[in-house]
Amino acid sequence: MQRFGTFLSLTACALFAAYSFAQPTKLDEQKNFIIRPKTSGGSGGTNYDTSKFIVIRPNGNVPSLVTQPTTPAQPTTPSTQPVAGRLVPGMIAVPPPGTPKVDAGIVFDYWFAAAVEGQRIGYVQWGAKKVKQNDRELLVGVKHQKFTVSRFGQVVSQWGEESSVENMDGDVLITGMRQGIGQDQALVLNGVVDGKTLKVTGEGAAKGASNTPWPEGVVGCVREPALFKEKRLKTGESFDYPAYIGVVNRVVKMTVTLEAEETLALWPKEPARKLLRFVSRMEPVGNFKLPPATTWVDAETFEPLKMEFDFPGFGGKVTFLRTTKESATVAVARPVELFNAQSIRLDREIPGIHAGRSVVYKVTAPKDDEPGTLFAEDARQTVKNPDAKAKSFELHVSAAHGPIKGAAVLPAPGKEFTASNYFINWDNDGVKGHAAAAMRGLPATATDWDKAVAVERWVHRNMKAFEFSQAMATADNVAKTLSGDCTEYAMLGAAMSRAVGVPSRTVLGLVYAPAKDGKPYLAYHMWFEVFADGQWLPLDATLGGGGVGPGHLKIADHSWHDEKTFAPLLPVLRVLSAKPAVTVGKVEP
Repeated sequence: MQRFGTFLSLTACALFAAYSFAQPTKLDEQKNFIIRPKTSGGSGGTNYDTSKFIVIRPNGNVPSLVTQPTTPAQPTTPSTQPVAGRLVPGMIAVPPPGTPKVDAGIVFDYWFAAAVEGQRIGYVQWGAKKVKQNDRELLVGVKHQKFTVSRFGQVVSQWGEESSVENMDGDVLITGMRQGIGQDQALVLNGVVDGKTLKVTGEGAAKGASNTPWPEGVVGCVREPALFKEKRLKTGESFDYPAYIGVVNRVVKMTVTLEAEETLALWPKEPARKLLRFVSRMEPVGNFKLPPATTWVDAETFEPLKMEFDFPGFGGKVTFLRTTKESATVAVARPVELFNAQSIRLDREIPGIHAGRSVVYKVTAPKDDEPGTLFAEDARQTVKNPDAKAKSFELHVSAAHGPIKGAAVLPAPGKEFTASNYFINWDNDGVKGHAAAAMRGLPATATDWDKAVAVERWVHRNMKAFEFSQAMATADNVAKTLSGDCTEYAMLGAAMSRAVGVPSRTVLGLVYAPAKDGKPYLAYHMWFEVFADGQWLPLDATLGGGGVGPGHLKIADHSWHDEKTFAPLLPVLRVLSAKPAVTVGKVEP
């Protein structure tokens, strides 16, 4: 079941779009930003004087993936339900699954309502059936997830799916993964097991996806829920199994431990039943490690009934509770507001930060084993004074607005920073056409830095008022829509830079975001860097300032070379999971 949580957690990466700026802003004329704008009536108008504030609010006319009308997220009172005679806040009030009638050939058909701290976010279907192919019996398993959340008051619907075809012995033969990433766009990867290799193919621009090693005994969607019954552990015992995680195209080891037998009531007005409580842990992927997941299975049938894991990206404990199809798929009326979870409060304001020279931040990350490695170090950002006991360090961040004279010359970047790839795909008419438009008016003597700044300026001026139905759209898709948020600005900026011969990469990090109450945020953000004059230099097309100030804190960068998954987003999940607290130290304006 941890693989279940892993899949859902990593697909949630696509909802990160963090923070971006809605209108042009002069660095010497910094304005305030309303993070959660108020509205009046049903027209979507604001109660604020827009001559004083830039309102972070999407264009209401932009198409959305949402299938039902909703209103901006409002605080809700968590539901309660009896658990062993007690009322526990934050649980989901849904009916039990009962005994559904299934068609012949159906192995199982599970429906889960999904919630964060008791507030509904969507559903998960997990099912399997028998099929015949050339007189051979096979098993097909599918996990389908749909979440509906809110970002700055706009509702976003995000979906993902993974599947496997297995023989009757549980050996995986074929894998599949689909993930919505943009308007009418999905990332699709399929794999065929060939000995010790999963031969991966992608559809459309995802063709050429990397193969991945395939050890013996990989468990697929069909066999996975049967493991609890197969192993029949005693309390305190564990078992391991390898699982393929499609959204990162990797096989990882899962460790499952039976922690206890307990009697609980999972649904309102239902009697308590005997359950087995398992805890699953995924091995780290690089420096990233998901928190443990807890699964409760029926002590007699061994069917999974409930799973919980802590996911800071959604603001707390995520719960999946078995129920009926009808209850699981009820429309989400009050979506969770992601910005509340995907931001870090600072202790004080830093006026004019994007035009400033440097800032020292004090970072404390109690949930990470190596907090000093949470943020990248480069020419404009360094980690100093680490305190292992307090799990804290200082992050010194400087502004960068172009090449620095006398700076050390770095080795020329490899082809992965110039080639067209799945996400930063510049070799198409749309991106190349925009790049050519950005170059108009530049002299023949224009440097790579001049070209990159022209790209940043063009993207900043031509992207439409942003909206959040995009997740991680590819550059060619952004070139068509010219809409999105910071991820789309960054992908298009990086792609257009490569189209004019300037090496580029995207950057994941945090950006300073003032708030109306005077307590600013650090919000998750994406921008891009270019290689010019022997240096990697930052640009942010959402701001359009010809560089960045000390309000941009870099977590990681990536070329996206040969990458058809969301693995480059794992460093952001790691920072979220670390639950960092940040205070402001020395400021040089």
